[in-house]
Amino acid sequence: MAMKKMMSAKKASVMAMTAALFAVFFFLSGLVALPKFTLLYLPIILLGVFPIWFGLSGLVGSVIGAFVGGAFVEGLGFFGWIESAVAVIIYGLNWLLISHRATQLEKKRNFVRLLCTYGLTLFVGTCYILWQNVVLGIIPASVAEAIILPTFGLNLAIQIIVCPVLIRTLSPKLKSVGMYSGVFQEWRAQKSKE
Repeated sequence: MAMKKMMSAKKASVMAMTAALFAVFFFLSGLVALPKFTLLYLPIILLGVFPIWFGLSGLVGSVIGAFVGGAFVEGLGFFGWIESAVAVIIYGLNWLLISHRATQLEKKRNFVRLLCTYGLTLFVGTCYILWQNVVLGIIPASVAEAIILPTFGLNLAIQIIVCPVLIRTLSPKLKSVGMYSGVFQEWRAQKSKE
């Protein structure tokens, strides 16, 4: 019983922490933004490492933080759900597609796999958010077409520079304190043992 309460407390604290960090990163991103659209999407750093570290609890926290960031930082109000959808897409794809081997950055091949996964998931997420903003009339299609590649390139550069460093330096510490959940393969293997 005590172990179950401790696990629930850990999950709740991970959700709260990821939501808060997501909102803060949104605020920082909002400093370099078009009206109602963030070009520099700093939460992409979190979407690159949280799926590896925090699993499902991190996804829930990221969705909450994305909604807060979209609703209040970007001023989208109820349409903050757009940012939550992007968080689900990128986080979910990273959690499913990043292999356990890719997080072991000792080999060049694993590093390249991680970067390719980041590129794919970020491109899908960027296309989705721009498409959604066009459909809802938040930005015109001509603006979306003009900013898709620069937005993708800027955010990919940030992600491929920062995320591997964070994975290499913080993953061992998170494992040692019992906060590491792992990518989907690791999470599923752990759940089957329980």
